[in-house]
Amino acid sequence: MMPSRTARKAAPPGAPAEQEAVAECAVQLRHIGDKWNLRQKVLNLLAKLFCLET
Repeated sequence: MMPSRTARKAAPPGAPAEQEAVAECAVQLRHIGDKWNLRQKVLNLLAKLFCLET
């Protein structure tokens, strides 16, 4: 370990219900991110098709 850094304490294990909630939140965030990524790809494609300035 580097001398300028402090060691992090290990987080205590959470309750199973808390871990399940965290996992569900992660899944929902992934779905939201996938939707935004698809939306951005479609917008980029439309911009390429309709803005042929190059």
